[in-house]
Amino acid sequence: MAEIVNIKGVDIRFEIHGEGIPIVYTPGGFYPLEKGRLIAERLKPLGYKVLLWDRPNTGESGLIFEGEDLLQIWADKLRELLHYTGLSPAFVSGGSAGGLASLYFAYLYPAEVKGLIFIAPPTDDKEIWENLVGDTFLGSAEMAEKKGMSAALEAQGGMLDLFNWPDQFQRVPYKKQQLLSLNPQVFAETMRVWARSFMAGRRSYLAGLSDEQLATINIPTIVFSGAGGFHPQHTAEALHARLSQSTLVISAEYYAETWDHILRDIEEKSGEYFDAALVGRIDEFVQSVLSTSR
Repeated sequence: MAEIVNIKGVDIRFEIHGEGIPIVYTPGGFYPLEKGRLIAERLKPLGYKVLLWDRPNTGESGLIFEGEDLLQIWADKLRELLHYTGLSPAFVSGGSAGGLASLYFAYLYPAEVKGLIFIAPPTDDKEIWENLVGDTFLGSAEMAEKKGMSAALEAQGGMLDLFNWPDQFQRVPYKKQQLLSLNPQVFAETMRVWARSFMAGRRSYLAGLSDEQLATINIPTIVFSGAGGFHPQHTAEALHARLSQSTLVISAEYYAETWDHILRDIEEKSGEYFDAALVGRIDEFVQSVLSTSR
């Protein structure tokens, strides 16, 4: 069952599945930890202790509207959570936007990371990112500035709004009142700053990190290409080329015999079935890292 712990004034919701090798998994999008339960259930019998969590401003974790970079906020809180649970250092994994969060965490806190697992790096399509950032950050910022917080909240919930505030308010009703109590100017400026950080250098698909910054990540890494569409193969190849200790898995080739079945699960069930399908290769990667470090 999920627990909620207050760490330095912020509620963080998390779950731990299994016993063994510590690994944290962050779902794609800004989705809550429920999206990680399938991969956790498949890793658990292989001897893993899987940490799932709701990032600040997602799911049932608390709100933080300060700072210049949402990815840094998430990284700071994950580090605190890993120390609270005694799971550091851990293997750090995530899919899509959860992979971006994991990559940024590895950049900031390499000593906390035994190995990095990035599943399905997202697209580098500028138009898609502009629309996504507009729906998630800039639209509500403009509305708050012009008409106040009530209007901003009423305008939220667009197709590409990653925060999915209606779901958060249903889960934790007082979050709505917390947002309504914010100064509209502070809210708007924070959302704009976060939007700029996501679009830094037009490298959203690389967590805004420069080639020089990525070159400092000297951590064993495995990168899985996605299923196409928003997760094209070439962004996985681009990330792999910039990480000195990276292994690249072209998922459609590696899983050729079961690829149609994987795609059908994604279409008929949900996206987390893609990440969960990779647990065998993830385990091989983890065991190889552990064997070389002994």
